[in-house]
Amino acid sequence: MFEVIVSKPVPTASTDQTTSSFGHLFQSKYLGNTIVTNAQNLGYTGTILLGNPPQSFEVVFDTGSDMIVITSDQCQGTHCLDMPHYTCTSCTKTPYSYNITYGDGTWGAGPIVADQVAIGGLVIQNQQILDVTKSALDLSSYGKGIAGLVGLMPTSPVLNAIPPLQTIYGDKLLDMNVFSVYLTPSLNQNQGGSFLFGGIDNTKFAGSLNQVPISTGLGTSKGMWYVDADGAFAGSTAVSGYTTSPWLFDTGTSFIAVPTSFAQAFHANVPGAVFSAADQVYLVPCTGSTTFGLSFQGIKYEVPYLDYVASAGSGNTQCVSLVMPLGNYEMFILGDPFLRQVYAVYDFTAGASRIGIAPLNVTNSSLGNEGLSGGPVPGGATITPIKPTGAANRADIPLKLVASVAAALAALTLVV
Repeated sequence: MFEVIVSKPVPTASTDQTTSSFGHLFQSKYLGNTIVTNAQNLGYTGTILLGNPPQSFEVVFDTGSDMIVITSDQCQGTHCLDMPHYTCTSCTKTPYSYNITYGDGTWGAGPIVADQVAIGGLVIQNQQILDVTKSALDLSSYGKGIAGLVGLMPTSPVLNAIPPLQTIYGDKLLDMNVFSVYLTPSLNQNQGGSFLFGGIDNTKFAGSLNQVPISTGLGTSKGMWYVDADGAFAGSTAVSGYTTSPWLFDTGTSFIAVPTSFAQAFHANVPGAVFSAADQVYLVPCTGSTTFGLSFQGIKYEVPYLDYVASAGSGNTQCVSLVMPLGNYEMFILGDPFLRQVYAVYDFTAGASRIGIAPLNVTNSSLGNEGLSGGPVPGGATITPIKPTGAANRADIPLKLVASVAAALAALTLVV
């Protein structure tokens, strides 16, 4: 097992600039408009090493994207100068290039190269990297010195693109093809959490893992970490009109994104909630008791009120709900407010794709039992991967795209 410690980076000054009445703004990879959030609750970053000799980079660990994306020393574009640069000294060229565009209009493009990658001591040889040479990516919201992202989807929807999990699986680098995500429920002492590759730390959760299969129904895309929630709740009240739907478990999103109709139905049960048409968010009292809840396979998990409510900046008496409407997009995305409440085990064993969910062990909500980043860690629970049954392997199921989902996630194209 190999572990990488993640943390909450300190936002740059630009993150704190007020361009609306509600303070901290940042661009979501899923939204075309600027939305309000708490700068203290942006994505989680950790260190990876690229190349030989190794070059160290701070990157966002993102279960909602596929590739390792890094800023090249040949980069030209709006934000290239603001990021650390990767020098392709030991890499090999591939005949492919990649152009990734996010919903907020930012984008990155460049050749796909292959190089050595080390994540928490786990060394991956000949791993594909998107070497961004042309960029309008802006990662400044995450903090100073962020160089890119590590995508943790098991496969890519793009032809000839190979994510790190696919290489790890193919090269048999782990005895157990899982990675476990622990995000500390408290940001005290600058703690963030950890990503544990190849095992499970059973000291971090209570009870047993609820193994929920990856959803392949309408509104999902191949290789993405969607699982079906069979119930949604505001406190003890079921959200009106909700039916079983796929939710994306996404460490790279710092809020809970929902369709407009769901946001309206949910906030109808939150005392004092009002919709701000100007900012397209719900304003709520800064104190309250209504939880946000979802059930998976009949087991309910809840987000406390103060964990999905963010300050709207100095001078504002109201707060912002991080259960945010997605406009015209019919998508459900579970970001960090929910993921901080559970221990999540992402199983990328072929034919057994699933996410194991369990509530955190609140008596051990710290990083005290983990090993140091960059080295193997002992122990942990084990699970037996489900063997493929029937004629179809999940990896062979045809990709199903819904136009609104494709538009919201990203426009992914590969030039051969």
